[in-house]
Amino acid sequence: MSYESDLPETSSYSPTAVAISAVGGIALALVSVWWAAGTAVFYEGLFRISPTVDGGGVGTDWVVGNTVPWLDFLIAFIHAADVLMGLFILLMVFVHWGAFRRLAAQMQDPEEERREAVATDGGETE
Repeated sequence: MSYESDLPETSSYSPTAVAISAVGGIALALVSVWWAAGTAVFYEGLFRISPTVDGGGVGTDWVVGNTVPWLDFLIAFIHAADVLMGLFILLMVFVHWGAFRRLAAQMQDPEEERREAVATDGGETE
């Protein structure tokens, strides 16, 4: 069982073409979010309604009103930790996805003729 046997129409796809398409898709998504957010990169500038007074506007009261430097650093540190943990979660998802794909490729169909295998408990197979 593999993606080529389940989806024979994809057997002619080059892995390089699929990887380039994935990278292009991710890049396009990131540029789209960047552009839709008004080319803002940092969280202070995201989804903010244009302020009508200096330093004001919807969602700016906490950022503008915060005058404690260590608290400002702590907020930035927590946001950086959120990003790193999100990337770690994505890494773990992709590692597990790859591992389960490899495991699924080694499984047999119920109707498939038995092949020789090693017993998981170290004993003999039938």
